[in-house]
Amino acid sequence: MDNEHTQTGWNWAHLTLLASTLAGLTAAHALGWPPAHTALVASVLIIGWLSLAEWRWPHRRDWMPTRTDLRRDGIYFVLAAVAQSATRWLVLIASLAIGAFWSASTVLSEMPLWIAVPLAVWLGELVPYALHRAEHAGGWLWQVHALHHAPSSVNTTNNVTAHPINVALVEAARLLPLQLLGFSAEAIVYAGILAQAQSFATHANTPGTMGWLNRVIGTAELHRRHHSAIPEEAQNFGTSIPLWDQLFGTYRGLSTPQPQRIGLFTPNDYPALTDTLRWLVYPLRRVGHTGQPLQRYEHHKN
Repeated sequence: MDNEHTQTGWNWAHLTLLASTLAGLTAAHALGWPPAHTALVASVLIIGWLSLAEWRWPHRRDWMPTRTDLRRDGIYFVLAAVAQSATRWLVLIASLAIGAFWSASTVLSEMPLWIAVPLAVWLGELVPYALHRAEHAGGWLWQVHALHHAPSSVNTTNNVTAHPINVALVEAARLLPLQLLGFSAEAIVYAGILAQAQSFATHANTPGTMGWLNRVIGTAELHRRHHSAIPEEAQNFGTSIPLWDQLFGTYRGLSTPQPQRIGLFTPNDYPALTDTLRWLVYPLRRVGHTGQPLQRYEHHKN
């Protein structure tokens, strides 16, 4: 396409992000930084770097966010931050309540971080993967998730174009199992930072390939296929890693074509993307059974 970047080499924006995030976490741990401070600094740097990279070297120029897009994404960013914060408190309360009769093993809490953090990333992706797949199966969960697929492009800032309920569900699905399994707070926070880096990197409008790493980590190449407006291409439900897609048959690698159209299959069945209020109340509406949710993934049953 005329709007598509001609670069065919490595996706250096993603590789640089991974290397710097790992180096930063190692330094923060060595310096004794509180995990909460590390998470805040990491969030700013992750979003800042990828926004700069896609502005300077876009994969597709027509996917660059407009001022209207940025205003919309700013609203959802604030709502997502509130939903995430509230969910973390609720998960903490729930884990303490469950802990009254559930005794987690101390093996994971005492495990070295260089083992515990990758393990927390892998295990922390399992329940969100299952949730994500369930959302795409239709029904109320799809109504909660549909907003995230409404944009007709994929870029760093519209990664946060998501309903607050969806944000809360994903956060709880990732955090609660890790806390119940007994991972240390530091391992959970560091795994969360890596998951956040991956989430934004897989949505970033940055050029290049990740080559063989597409079999190991989530990438923009894989996740763009998930946002495809063609049902057969819209798989790859994992974000941080493709492991669970590979195990459960939903992995779509580089042998499948890059999507030419991004977004909802039948966008006219949904509120306009600019109508934030209607999207926020969309999960509260009664949607008929003939709409997109059931049609969207009907091919999974074949």
